[in-house]
Order: sequence, then C-alpha cells, then structure tokens
Amino acid sequence: MKARTDQEIRLLDYAERLSRHADDRLAVHLHLSRLRAHHRREHHIRIAANTFDLPVKRFDGQIFLLSSNDIVFVAKGASRSEIDEVVLKLRYLFSEDPLTQDESWESGAFCTWYDLTTDYEDFLVMATRLKQEADERRALETSQAKTQRAAPRRPQIPMKPEHLGRLVEQLASMDISALMRRQPVCAMAPNGELRPVFNELFVSIADLQRMVMPDIDMLASPPLFTYLTQYLDQRIMRALPDIEASVPLSTSINVNINTILSPQFIEFDNKLRLVTRKTIVLELQPADMFADVGAFMFARDFVRSRGYRVCLDGLTYLTFPLIDGRKLKLDLHKITWSADALEDGGSERRKEFAEAVRRAGPTRVILCRCDSEQAFEFGRSLGLSLFQGRLVDQMLSQAAANARVA
Repeated sequence: MKARTDQEIRLLDYAERLSRHADDRLAVHLHLSRLRAHHRREHHIRIAANTFDLPVKRFDGQIFLLSSNDIVFVAKGASRSEIDEVVLKLRYLFSEDPLTQDESWESGAFCTWYDLTTDYEDFLVMATRLKQEADERRALETSQAKTQRAAPRRPQIPMKPEHLGRLVEQLASMDISALMRRQPVCAMAPNGELRPVFNELFVSIADLQRMVMPDIDMLASPPLFTYLTQYLDQRIMRALPDIEASVPLSTSINVNINTILSPQFIEFDNKLRLVTRKTIVLELQPADMFADVGAFMFARDFVRSRGYRVCLDGLTYLTFPLIDGRKLKLDLHKITWSADALEDGGSERRKEFAEAVRRAGPTRVILCRCDSEQAFEFGRSLGLSLFQGRLVDQMLSQAAANARVA
C-alpha cells in the first residue's frame, strides 16, 4: 500500500497531459477495491497487475496500481475486444467473488471503460476523484496512527518463568472474584427475543494483567500461559460450588484436559453435587484436544458419565468444518464470529460451512463474539439459535430496562 501512495498523483498528472493526445486511446478502470477481503490480498492484486504486462508492451500502455487496490490501464491503438481478453482472464481469476457474478458483471460493477476520444472529460473527472479519495484515506490513516501512538502501549516484556512464579504467589493470596466475569449464552426465538440458557464464567486475563502485571505480556509464551490457565481453572472450580448454589442458570467454565484429570476435579465435582444438580458445561480448546486425543477421549467420557456437557471452544468458520462433533461425541461447538465468514471463499465455502452445521446439529452450535447484526443474520441464515457476545449483552440489558419501565 505504501509503495503505491503516489499512483493517484501519477494518474491525475497523466490524465491532464492527455488533453491534446486522447484520440485513439482506450482506458479501463478495474474496481478491485470492491472485491471481498479474501480476494484483495497482496498476491491477488500483484497477479492482476501482471496480467497487463503484454498489453503494456504491445499498445504503449500505462498501468496504475492504486492505493485502493483498483487498477487503471490505458492503451493506445487497441480495440476493446483486445483489452477485454485480459479483463475476462481477471474475471476468471476472481470467479468466486460476487463482484464477478453475471448480474454485477453486466452492471459494470467490476470495471468501467473509457473511449478517450469521446470520454476524455469523464476520464479526467475519474482521475481527479480517485486522487481526492486517496488524500482522504491518507489523512484518516495519519489520524489513526497518531491515536494509536497516544493509546496505552501493549506490554512489551514476554512472560518468563520467574514472572509466572510471582504471579501465582500473588494470586494465591488474592480474592479473584473481582476478576471473574459472566457472559450469557442465549437462545434466539424466531421473533428475535433472547432467552439466556447458561452463563460462561471466566477470569478476565486482560483485567488480571492490568491489575497485577501491566508490563508483562501473559500471552507471549503458550506453555506458561497454559500453566496459568490451569491454575485459574482450579481457582474457579474452588469458587464455583458456592456460586452455583445461588444462581438460577447453569454455568460453563473453560478447563484444560489436565485439570479434568487432576484430583482437584474430583474434589470439585463432589462439592458441586452437594449444592446443585444443574448441568455444567465444560469448554475445551482444540489445541488441547489434539495435543493428546487419547487423554481427551478419556476425560470426555469421564465427565459425561458424571452429567457434564462438553463444548469445543475456539473454533472458526475455517476450522469448524474440519471437526466431526458426532464422532468426537461433543455436546456443543462454539464458533468465533468474524465478518470474514461472509467474505472469504465464496459460495462453496459457505456450503461447506452449512453442511458442517447440519452435521453437528444447529442447536449444538454457539456463535460467540457477536457484536453486530451481521453476526445474527449469518447465524440465523444457517439455522443457528445460540448466540453470545456484546450485542447479546446489550439486547438483554435493553430488554430488562424496558421491562422495568413497563
């Protein structure tokens, strides 16, 4: 992007110099900035630009690879059909993107043509507009960069064993209830009404870091972070029986497989069953499961025999289709929402995702980190009814406020 920031300037300068030499020239503006994000990666744009190498040489052409990822190509003495051969190759290259589908293609959404003999003024207006838009983008990027520099810096020191030792010592004498958070998983009715099903109980790592070790990056070392999460698992398990006795909904907690197989889990289970018969959901991570599949299967069968439900957390729209939850005997799957799910891979990937939902069972899939209406629309289009995230929290709060007013 930075290497192309002068392209709009060059294009406008070129367009102005063509005022007396526009005859017999043809231009095409390829709107690659309208492609989905998955198809606008650097290698895609580079290949698209290279496709014009021969026409550049053959027709004394000029190519401009703009900072928006759009391409403008101008040729001298070429017919539209000769340049259209290249454009059709690009249509094939991006054939999975909705922008190149028949309706969009015919509407001119993918590219705009200019016969400079008759359309020179329109071409100049286009070049001027693209220069203005580039200036606005650069101004916005500069402003955002200044804001980021002014924001609190991310911890720079990776966590080391000595940091972890001090952290565990501090946590041993701390009441961590102030760091515990609850977030509901809700079922959405056809009319859009939300009904909480259970609450996820977790320790906020971000708050823990700010409160105890603001200069230490706790995520920098996966092995040390795993040890920390195992310790926090045990602290939550010690607190959960007392908490569960006083709340109406069931709870889900994040646990490691080693935690399930530890003596502390047996102690936790015995205490929990004295105060409640509610079904507790245990959330596991894919990396933990695949690190020792045998241990996972043993732990899964053990906890299910004691009435727990097993949820595989940390899935994405890319990894979820690779998991066969029925063979793994999973009760729930939790998929992290990302807007890329709408953009990446086109219709084939969406069909693959929909088939994975059907195979798992729509009522067994939770879409989490839902912070926009897009997430709900995506989930419901696939038959999902279980959602979790900031927008869910806001809707529940608004519904509660409305109920109080009524």
